[in-house]
Amino acid sequence: MGNRNQLIFFGLTVLFLQACASIYTVVEFEVLEPATVSLPEDVNQLIVLNRAPLSMHSFEREDVEGLEQKHLQILDTLIIKSILRGLLNVFQESPIDRFHRPIWLDDRRKDTAGLKDLLLTRREVDNICRENGGDAIISLEAYSMDYEEHVQSFSDSYFTASKYWEISSIINWSIYLPGSPKPFDSYTMVDTLYFTEVLDGEIIRRYTAAQMITESFYKSGRSYGRYLVPVWSYTSRNIYKGKEEELRKASKLTNKGNWDEAYDIWEGLSKTNDSTAAAKALYNMAVSHELEDQLDLASILVDEALQRDTIELIRSYKQEIDTRLLNQKELYKQVR
Repeated sequence: MGNRNQLIFFGLTVLFLQACASIYTVVEFEVLEPATVSLPEDVNQLIVLNRAPLSMHSFEREDVEGLEQKHLQILDTLIIKSILRGLLNVFQESPIDRFHRPIWLDDRRKDTAGLKDLLLTRREVDNICRENGGDAIISLEAYSMDYEEHVQSFSDSYFTASKYWEISSIINWSIYLPGSPKPFDSYTMVDTLYFTEVLDGEIIRRYTAAQMITESFYKSGRSYGRYLVPVWSYTSRNIYKGKEEELRKASKLTNKGNWDEAYDIWEGLSKTNDSTAAAKALYNMAVSHELEDQLDLASILVDEALQRDTIELIRSYKQEIDTRLLNQKELYKQVR
């Protein structure tokens, strides 16, 4: 009886997925996401300064027990290069051309115990910017790392059931502007990545410590880069193709790239007495305008769609369009 119930559930799941596939077609495109922090408009040349202390205190004691100074330097170099490579890659992917080539400086902090929050003074910031021709300093203040192995065995044997590694990191960043007595912005990034080697007794992939540390800190560098500059990211929208003959016909046209002809069909359907069909058509028209970056028109059309029928998909889309409209003004300031 249990097997039969499982088969029925599986069959219903497949039917549900097939039904969803028959209702929508998916359009994927890129949108420009704004940075979290907006640098002043007169900032043209960035300086990236590595001030992170080179210290055993940046690691959990058991991770570096018995580690010699030369090995610590190798580990530190791996971490710093991974962070800065991730940061640089995001800068170069950003539409802000003036940030593509930052000036790189290295001046390690001397508080190697990491017990003091030693910030740059106003005079130090002014001197660094004047001597190097920079308008702002992006400072890597400190980092720390924890590296743990997790192993579980099968209950009835000593064979490994699962094995994964957990890499946790904390990175402190500050932004300094000349003439200012305190940082323009301070941010602490906390990240944890998991690397699975064995799952259900099967080896998935073998990792070296260097591979895991490199990937973890590279991703952290990229994350902070996205905090600083706007970047392109992929998103997707559902287009109704549904049961209505007009929607199916329009869907075939969009699949061939004939969006103008599809739009004419949606526009005609939007005037029908069938409120649900009209709402779907208006929603499709809104998505079409969003693809052309005409967000105001998309917002107007999705409002009209909601007046005809408050379908969940359309309500969710309304929130996404409103968010993009709010971000647009900030993006205009950031990308100039």
